[in-house]
Amino acid sequence: FGTPRGHPKSKPFVDRVMGFYYADGKIWVRNYQILEETAATAKEAHSQKKLTGHAHSTSLIEIGPRFVLNPIRIFRGSFGGQTLYVNKQFVNPNVARSLEKREQGDKYIRRKGAERKRKNRDESIVVPTDPLADVFD
Repeated sequence: FGTPRGHPKSKPFVDRVMGFYYADGKIWVRNYQILEETAATAKEAHSQKKLTGHAHSTSLIEIGPRFVLNPIRIFRGSFGGQTLYVNKQFVNPNVARSLEKREQGDKYIRRKGAERKRKNRDESIVVPTDPLADVFD
């Protein structure tokens, strides 16, 4: 059903274009509005027509939403089937977090080992007894 002409809740018609780009191993998606501007005066329209060959100018304005898709795996079917593409550079966030925690654990182990070495070294240092230590007692 169409909206009645001049209805207060009616929205203006806007031409849109979706742009899909493949760069850096990712799919970049942008949403643009086609903006056609007409000259306000006949003189401006004439000068515009001399420059571009058209009485009006057309431009794209990004209106959003915009987002980036990082493809991990592409299947032949909707949610399964033969794998057509696999992103070799993708690292699962859980694996990255696990490696980071393991690195922090290794740092803790190195610190505790250094403490043990320092304690053993301190215990191995024997201070000779001073024969004059009990002179004034």
